[in-house]
Amino acid sequence: MAYRDQYTGHQEFNPYSNPQPHASYEEPHAAAYDNYGPGYQDTAYSAAGPTKTKDADEISSGFDRGEFGSPRGEKAQNFSQYRREFRNENLWIKGGRVSCIGRFFCCTLMIAVFLIVSIVLALALWIRPPSIIIGSAGLTSAGTSGIQFQTSGIVVPLEVNISVNNPDYFSVDLKQVTLDLTYPLDGNDTAIGNGSTSDITFHSHSNTTFTFPFEINYQFSTDPNYAILLDMASKCGILGGSQSDITIDYNIKVDLKVILIPVSPTISNSFSISCPFDESELEDFIKSLGLSSIAGLL
Repeated sequence: MAYRDQYTGHQEFNPYSNPQPHASYEEPHAAAYDNYGPGYQDTAYSAAGPTKTKDADEISSGFDRGEFGSPRGEKAQNFSQYRREFRNENLWIKGGRVSCIGRFFCCTLMIAVFLIVSIVLALALWIRPPSIIIGSAGLTSAGTSGIQFQTSGIVVPLEVNISVNNPDYFSVDLKQVTLDLTYPLDGNDTAIGNGSTSDITFHSHSNTTFTFPFEINYQFSTDPNYAILLDMASKCGILGGSQSDITIDYNIKVDLKVILIPVSPTISNSFSISCPFDESELEDFIKSLGLSSIAGLL
């Protein structure tokens, strides 16, 4: 208690009870700052020394110098006035009737082209290619009786079933299909037949099956040495050995119309068929042509 009472009688210290006056910048101090030289000047400094900045005329805009005029011949004061003057003027009829008609025609043509391209591109995003299944080629319902042995050549009627599935939302019109056949032998392709069909419609979201007729029309005039005839006879097993398929190359040209747009793709490939001839009939025909010694049928 004596220790605590020893300090209770002292006055509490307050640092803000006796504030000290702050020093003011009087005239002597201001004069001292004047010794640092003149105030701010619009002067730039570089390694070569001080250079004066651009004048007000040099940094003024083109509107201040009157470089931009309004359509009425007045000088525009700013960009907003410049745009407002040109916006208020009727640009469609500017330049006379011929210019107005030409301007309207060009704008209409550009809009029409833009719409057509947009529609075609939009439809192209949803177009899916149809699936095509081609069956095996063979003789018609007439069978071997439909084969014609002529003094000028041989005609073999054939057909193939084709199934087309159209998954699109629009129909496709098949205007015409043209088929050309060639017989590959010893590096040469000899025309040996053809076929065609037309006017078939593949309806939207449907499967269409049709029969494509064609024929082997072998003419001796295109093969005076009878090389193709003897090769077919060999593959039919008439000249000895086992039978094998006859390979024929084809070239198909298709004329389609998709949404009023004509499309004409060309397809080239080959197919193989088993011997379509009756062996005895083909052998007798070869003998009638006097080819027995060549074919080894004596």
